[in-house]
Amino acid sequence: MKGLIIFADGFEDTEGITTRDILLRGKVEVVSASITDTLDVITSHNLKIKTDILLKDAKLEDYGFIILPGGLKGTNNIASSSLAINAIKYFHDNNKDIYAICAAPSILGKLGYLDNKDFTCFKGFENGIKGNYTAAPATQTSEHIITGKSMAYSVDFALMILKKLVDDATYNHVVSSIKSL
Repeated sequence: MKGLIIFADGFEDTEGITTRDILLRGKVEVVSASITDTLDVITSHNLKIKTDILLKDAKLEDYGFIILPGGLKGTNNIASSSLAINAIKYFHDNNKDIYAICAAPSILGKLGYLDNKDFTCFKGFENGIKGNYTAAPATQTSEHIITGKSMAYSVDFALMILKKLVDDATYNHVVSSIKSL
């Protein structure tokens, strides 16, 4: 299975890069997509990243999941992009997995995708969402949506996604390769 990760200017570095890294370690193909007309994206800490593709060129039917890193500016940029919102709607309407962390679950909440569902996000971004917010645990799964609390839980978020996508042997191999047990 392969998926998309949306990199918008201002995305939280750790949430995007760590999540992609861990999934790649598990042999899950993750394609980074820019919501603008350039492959270059600037992270929340001014790191210049070159994405793999432009979101406008993605054939959404080729992907099984979409990842939305947070960061205030990145989340606002995704939320204000009709291209990104249409992609999120496509994944939701086709019961494909959607993964969002930190401020990004607020996008799903505004779309009504978290109504009556368990979710977590960065404290304060739960306001106005008609779901079941919880601060703990730091990751929540509800149907085809996984949410993560914040940058501090990026590894937990990525491992939760990986556990859903791969077999136990692959998951355990990745965990043992990144953690000193």
